[in-house]
Amino acid sequence: MATNLSRDAKVGSSRPTVLVVDDDEDLADTCRYWLEDDDYRVRTAYSGEDALDAVDDEVDLVLLDRRMPRKSGDETLEVFREEGYEFPVAMMTAVAPDTDIVDMAFDEYLVKPVDRDDVVDTADELLARSDFSEEVREYFALEATETALSTREREALRDEDELVELQSELDETYDANEEAIAQREQQLERLTNVNRVIRRVDRALVDADTRDAIDDAVCEAVVGTEPYRAALVAEYTDHSRGVRLRKATGSVGETPDIAGSELADGIESAVDDREIKLLTDLDVDVGGFADGVALVTPLSYREKSYGALVVGTRTDHTVSDHELDVFAELGARIGNGITAVEQRRLLLADTVAELEFRHSDRSDPLVRIAAETGGDLSLRGIASNDDSGLTCFVDLVGGEGEDALELAAEFEGIENARLVADGEESLFELTVTEAAIETLSAVGATVRSFEVIDGEGSVVIQAAPDADLKAIASAVQTAYDDTDLVSKREVERSVQSTESFRQGLSDRLTERQRAALETAFSAGYYEWPRDSTAEEVAEAMDIAAPTLHEHLRAAERKLLESFVDETV
Repeated sequence: MATNLSRDAKVGSSRPTVLVVDDDEDLADTCRYWLEDDDYRVRTAYSGEDALDAVDDEVDLVLLDRRMPRKSGDETLEVFREEGYEFPVAMMTAVAPDTDIVDMAFDEYLVKPVDRDDVVDTADELLARSDFSEEVREYFALEATETALSTREREALRDEDELVELQSELDETYDANEEAIAQREQQLERLTNVNRVIRRVDRALVDADTRDAIDDAVCEAVVGTEPYRAALVAEYTDHSRGVRLRKATGSVGETPDIAGSELADGIESAVDDREIKLLTDLDVDVGGFADGVALVTPLSYREKSYGALVVGTRTDHTVSDHELDVFAELGARIGNGITAVEQRRLLLADTVAELEFRHSDRSDPLVRIAAETGGDLSLRGIASNDDSGLTCFVDLVGGEGEDALELAAEFEGIENARLVADGEESLFELTVTEAAIETLSAVGATVRSFEVIDGEGSVVIQAAPDADLKAIASAVQTAYDDTDLVSKREVERSVQSTESFRQGLSDRLTERQRAALETAFSAGYYEWPRDSTAEEVAEAMDIAAPTLHEHLRAAERKLLESFVDETV
């Protein structure tokens, strides 16, 4: 039996906001980097006074250092509560806990040094606890206090009787809410498990350099976490004949026979509908799936489909709504990772397929901007933005920059527009959600050039030689009627030092470092005077400025390493 389960890739309507408060600026900025990398919005404050200025009703939780000059963390927490803020607070400090913490209104106590998992796991759990009843939240807060105090010898505490009283209160609270607490403890365990899966997969995607390596790493990451006992990756597209198994791990065995099974039907349905499928009561015995639940998650990146990840659970496990949300996000991340690997393979290929299109369809916002302003438009650079299309930097010659900006604001297909530099040649930053170059990027092509001269557009793209060129051409021609394929050829790349340099640099850079470097360059960040500030570049990538600087520093170091390696 199959159930359709349509889920958003993100959990909730917006990202939670965390306030990190610590007078150790390096640690605060590091925590910010960790949390932003896990899709949180983060504010930092380097003192208690700054924290009180930074806090408002949009803050969802706080990580708070205790030992700070002038206004301590204890005093800051007291003011938070006096002003009516009920968000959860984790004390994050090197101060050894003592019985003075018993009456403090925090929800978790972290003893430094802390690592990435400590910080992110705590944030995840505290957010989950926010939905619990007041009595259950109080129980977990009491438990956090008791756990912190239990790390010390009783005789070393100021007042051992306070710990005894705390433990008694903890027992009474549990007895009064046993059923609800047990249910929530199980929920938190599930939360920990599924979040551990997604982090393991994220690490695997960073390290993997081939599609096969991604398949292997993803399956192993899933099966290595309870309650998941089997995993496989299967390929299915409109152009393939049936479901093709790529990788299998766990109790499913290495080569399960899924041909013609209900499991195969579920995979086809999930890929076609782009929806998670929850399969139960399977009518055939495919090891690791028949007695439990099969969670089928489509793997896709925007318009490009890569098949499905199928996960088998224990027979006693009930899939939660949070798991569905997480696996939906996981499918999108894996699809993004596969796309990055294929684009890297394209970059390093000896030969590529090159397609050129004539494109004069005025339903494309870039064509229309050029036509209506009477200018010539050309693409300077692209930075992919997974959440909202492509961030493009385009030059306009012969048209009025302000007129073009005003026109861009009218298009639904342009989400954001900024006039970076105005003059005889205007530079624009455009977040494009509907345009030919966006459609082509979504199906795995690399846009090499785009220009509109005298109202006539030309697009040149490259793809791997074994890519489905017919599907690529069809995607853009279906979206834009006035688009014709004018040439198709195979281009051989000459082997030279430039390609060697590119390969060495590509191997070193992560996808985010590469995106930061390309976005900053295209936005004129490296010009002097700068066309764009760090804050504007960070906003274009939807990240914080400290995170941008982190990526840029790492990318610039690797760029110099590649240059030195090539020249010595």
